[in-house]
Amino acid sequence: MASITDISFRKLLDEIGSIGLMVSEMISAEGVNRLNKRTLDMMRSFEFNTPQFIQLFGSEPEPFVNAVKYIEEETNFSGIDINMGCPANKVVKRGAGAFLLKDPEKIASIIREIRKNTKLPLTVKIRLGYSKVNVFEIIDVLENEGVDAITVHFRLKSSRYNEKANWEYASLIKERIETVFIGNGDIWSALDAKEKLKFVDALMIGRGAVSNPLIFAEIAGEKIDSLRFKQVLERLLELIEEYCNPEFRLAKLKAYTRFMVYNKINSKKLRQSIYNSKSFKEAGNYFKSFVL
Repeated sequence: MASITDISFRKLLDEIGSIGLMVSEMISAEGVNRLNKRTLDMMRSFEFNTPQFIQLFGSEPEPFVNAVKYIEEETNFSGIDINMGCPANKVVKRGAGAFLLKDPEKIASIIREIRKNTKLPLTVKIRLGYSKVNVFEIIDVLENEGVDAITVHFRLKSSRYNEKANWEYASLIKERIETVFIGNGDIWSALDAKEKLKFVDALMIGRGAVSNPLIFAEIAGEKIDSLRFKQVLERLLELIEEYCNPEFRLAKLKAYTRFMVYNKINSKKLRQSIYNSKSFKEAGNYFKSFVL
């Protein structure tokens, strides 16, 4: 969800409502330390009704500690989420994200130092493991270090997204976990969500929410139609214009399109039209043609 769950998309979901809390796009702890301009832009202030957690990634305790101190003192985020599940090669090569699942002792040292240096709620997102399942060991480590919630994405790092998430592990984890247990992976509809909530305390929805930003309203029992969906698409275009610099708007819209095409009518044709567009306005006209 890097570059996807930015302030414009989170603002959209905040306006729709029915969400317990939201997590920012993944942000480098090192970038926060260096007060990198692009990083600080990703952390810009907001006035939302929904509590916002900031998601950090990194590979060593010290940058995390410095980052969380800055976040607590200088921003209005409500909590910290540590990403230990991202499978992207550029993240893993830096010893961050899912790479940390190989080293439970490193995970313990990172979380221990963060926990000592912030009063904000602290959550961690992990996977079932790197190339083999070690989720139970990682959960024990995280609970011992005092995290407030654990999100498990039910795939290995080595798994591909065309493989189904292994939700079979949810009930096994639920039997032994003591902290708040959040499930993630392959939640594309309100029906999916209600079925999976039988096995976890809460859900984290990423790709499914970008495909259909109204999914949380549907889970809450609202009746959704194509007109409401069209209004949401139009509002997202407005928010991209409001929060995104002109030179990046077209690329941002193309990034959303990758997820919006899921299960949509004429999606292949629309996707190609948007990808071939030369301007944000042109792409936006095609974008508004998506229907539920």
